[in-house]
Amino acid sequence: MPSSVKTIVIIFLLFTLYGCAELAKHAETIRPTVQITGTRLANINFDQADIIFDLAVDNKNPVAINLAGVDYDFKVANQSLISGVSTQAIELKANATSPVQLPVILKFNDLKKLPGEVWKKDTVAYDLNTTVNVMLPVIGNYAVPVSKTGELPVPRMPNIKLKDIKLKSLSFTNAEVIAQVEVINPNNFNLDINNLNYQLNINQEKWGQGNITQAGMIPRKGKGTINIPLQLDLMSMGSTMFSMLHSKATLEYQLTGNATVDTGIELLRNLSLPLDISGKAAVK
Repeated sequence: MPSSVKTIVIIFLLFTLYGCAELAKHAETIRPTVQITGTRLANINFDQADIIFDLAVDNKNPVAINLAGVDYDFKVANQSLISGVSTQAIELKANATSPVQLPVILKFNDLKKLPGEVWKKDTVAYDLNTTVNVMLPVIGNYAVPVSKTGELPVPRMPNIKLKDIKLKSLSFTNAEVIAQVEVINPNNFNLDINNLNYQLNINQEKWGQGNITQAGMIPRKGKGTINIPLQLDLMSMGSTMFSMLHSKATLEYQLTGNATVDTGIELLRNLSLPLDISGKAAVK
């Protein structure tokens, strides 16, 4: 190789090494910054909360870089409850701030794994620790830590049972009854129950189905009754059913369906309340 070419190669290598050294030395000045800009609930019910943490990644580099993933550790009562890695193929634009979403699913039943009686509380304090990993030119992977604290409401499933069956009228052909459903609310907020879709089976016979637009309000830490009116055609149901109603026997029931619950709390609106209960109730 001619000496002039060797000299050019050596100079090129020296400049390259010097550039890499300078870039590494000033890595702090080009490292992206990350902020958690918001927390919202994508969905919440009596079983779990689907939480979305909104992150803003500010890329100060003159070129686009790639997000390599987000490590997260979600703590409740200083105990690690949920951890993992969110791998998202996102290109972070040059000299711009890019939004990144971190989804975390909190199953309320997991709160029972924690020491003490955290799962009995109406709200829980959380501590989210995340590490945003980005790929920088030449330097490679860079980790940016960011954390967030806050509180989440913990709705608990109400206790629902068919208390009794009120017999309003009875003839050989028809019966008018009211099924009284008792709802015990363990929560520290009211339960406004709407759009109750139901099907009621008694002694494995279908007694009726329907929808109640406004079923009623159950006070916080209290109980209430929902009345389900039913018109029974005893001609099609048979004489056995007439005898049971006339003797006011204890009947086996199964109540299935769904209702919409509004708590009056912004984060807990339009909760879905599934119904699938069975037991025995007396005719009164």
